[in-house]
Amino acid sequence: MLGAWVVLPQPSARADDTHYRAIPIGARAIGLAGAFTGVASDVSAAYFNPAGLALNQNLGIAAGLTINAWDRLKLDDFYQQPDTDVTASTKTNRTVPVFVGAVVKIGRSDDDGNKRYALALSFVEPIFSGGGVFLKIEQEPLDLSDSYRFTELDQARFYGLSFAARINSKQSVGVSLYTSVRRLNHSETGLTLGGGTEVPADPGTYLGASTVANTETLSFNAYHFVLRFGWLYRIKPQLQLGLMVQPPGIPLRQRVNVFSQEFINDNRDPSMPVATTAYFIETKSKARLPLPAEIEAGLQYWPAERVMLAFDASFHAPVREGQRIDLPPDISLGSIYFDDQTKRLATGNVAIAGDFRFRKKEVGILTGFFTDLSSAQKIPENPDIYYQPRINRFGATLSVVLNLSGVSLTVGSTFLYGRGSVSAARVDLNNLVLDYVRTGATSRIVYLHITGVAQAGRELGQRTQRRIKAKGQQNTEE
Repeated sequence: MLGAWVVLPQPSARADDTHYRAIPIGARAIGLAGAFTGVASDVSAAYFNPAGLALNQNLGIAAGLTINAWDRLKLDDFYQQPDTDVTASTKTNRTVPVFVGAVVKIGRSDDDGNKRYALALSFVEPIFSGGGVFLKIEQEPLDLSDSYRFTELDQARFYGLSFAARINSKQSVGVSLYTSVRRLNHSETGLTLGGGTEVPADPGTYLGASTVANTETLSFNAYHFVLRFGWLYRIKPQLQLGLMVQPPGIPLRQRVNVFSQEFINDNRDPSMPVATTAYFIETKSKARLPLPAEIEAGLQYWPAERVMLAFDASFHAPVREGQRIDLPPDISLGSIYFDDQTKRLATGNVAIAGDFRFRKKEVGILTGFFTDLSSAQKIPENPDIYYQPRINRFGATLSVVLNLSGVSLTVGSTFLYGRGSVSAARVDLNNLVLDYVRTGATSRIVYLHITGVAQAGRELGQRTQRRIKAKGQQNTEE
């Protein structure tokens, strides 16, 4: 009775809470593949290493825009039935702003005219994952076709204030306090039919068919305080060391609105009356969307006047096991593609990059390589629940930078490729069984990005000071 299957792709961006380097963030940091902890030379230092706001003088206003130009995620045999398997593919075209920041220098100037302290405001979007899949399994006749749709939008925005102080000409320290606002919306709707005999005299009517229908919407709202401490040490003019430490996020409020409804009509035995099992849940509950601790260390090295090399190593601490939604033991969710576990594995990543300048440093090329390993749990061969996809990615960046009249403009691309595993659902309505099996997944992503840094902060401060002095002198003369 089963015929062809159709998969309709939905928008999807790959920066969930199991990947920490999926979306390029920052201004110059994008071109350097994220190897920016030891560089910290523009306003995005507020996120990567706030100490750089004080030690480096080449700062001002920065903004970045990332276009998710090409994204393909293939999930092998993602939805299975006894006589068919469905391979899901997703694709997207999406524009995502990821960073805006501004910094001003304060305090007295030293003999070189550099101020000791710095204040910065910044906005960064480290998590942006949106999309899903619509599965349509066409049966013959089409009246018994099955369909399943799930969508998810996961977005975290950091709003922060940073302060940095220069200890001496070689060292500085800094701290950024961010308020994290996270929204996670997950929804599923499915209709599955099995068995049954068509009534010839009444098309569209079947005897003995079993049906399962479900719909579910989960809406999370989570607020955290996030502290990021930075230290920058200029060992010598050609070599610089940076360190950034982020403790676990401090939860302020975490809630979820749950709406879930499902019914099952069991008609496997025609000699017995149809047995219907149904439930309905509409409630609010405590939730858990933890932010793990993080440590990053980086080096910046100038082997030649127009060549800079950067290296970063990062470590994200594990997250202990727990449930995202705090529901009573006798209440279960009806979704089949939602990971209710908070557990995340410890993850380490590295990035290496180079900055090559030409024509008196006005034109340059930035390039780098990085890893984006997943912190999701390892999926058993035959899991009893749904697990978050575990896909390890590797990426490369290539950008062109132009420095003209106090404005640094960077245009480039980021490429990622990954392979891993995913939990595929196996639905057997003839026996009313739902279980899972581990299958493969492949990810390919291309980002296009444009960032700009205007050295306006320092100039604005100097102009303001000159105007104040001129006004004071004018008042004195009068």
